[in-house]
Amino acid sequence: MTTILVVDDEAPLLHALVINLRARDYQVEAAATGRAALEKVARARPDLVILDLGLPDMDGREAVKLLRKS
Repeated sequence: MTTILVVDDEAPLLHALVINLRARDYQVEAAATGRAALEKVARARPDLVILDLGLPDMDGREAVKLLRKS
């Protein structure tokens, strides 16, 4: 099964994405911060990451660089 990590600090949007992806039979992990996303990537090893560039704890571009290293 394909695993998707959704990273967004806007709770309603994050919730809607998780519900819609799960309805389409994806395994979904969610995170509201860049730091939480990095932790989830280390554990879940998702196939795809959907990432908001405006995160509260780090710039999304920096998060992408760190995600690629993990």
